[in-house]
Amino acid sequence: MRILESQNALLSNYEVYQHIIDQRKRNKAQSRKVPGNAHHIMTEVIAYLHEKPSPLAKQEVTQAYGPSTIPRLLEKLREANLPSELTKGEVLSILNLRPDNSAVLSTAIEDMEERFTEEEQQMIVAIIGEVLGRDEPEEEGGEQGDEMETDAAPPVENGN
Repeated sequence: MRILESQNALLSNYEVYQHIIDQRKRNKAQSRKVPGNAHHIMTEVIAYLHEKPSPLAKQEVTQAYGPSTIPRLLEKLREANLPSELTKGEVLSILNLRPDNSAVLSTAIEDMEERFTEEEQQMIVAIIGEVLGRDEPEEEGGEQGDEMETDAAPPVENGN
């Protein structure tokens, strides 16, 4: 097998997810048998994309990502009149991460502090939340404090 065109396009996690779901539906409708290794890979990818912190973790419930999501996000970012354009890779990272604060956004945008003011960063985060949705905050309870205590190493006593 030869590779004719290397990296012709970049795909978001949603596009990969949708392709696998569509492929499974086609295979089922045509009663096609899928090789075991291909079935295993598709199952593992779907499982990975359904785990937190993936934005697709609750895709069946929220339907936050869809065919119009990427163009809508690009349009909203364009309407924001940002001083610097986002690269394709940065937009792809935003789609895959769905940052909900400036700290996470800085992992998706190179030199973010130099390119965007604090207000512009907050505007980008707001646009992302509007277009891609947000996760509900995790319930805060005694569990987090209990985990911290169990993870801590026991005190070491001096043998004297």
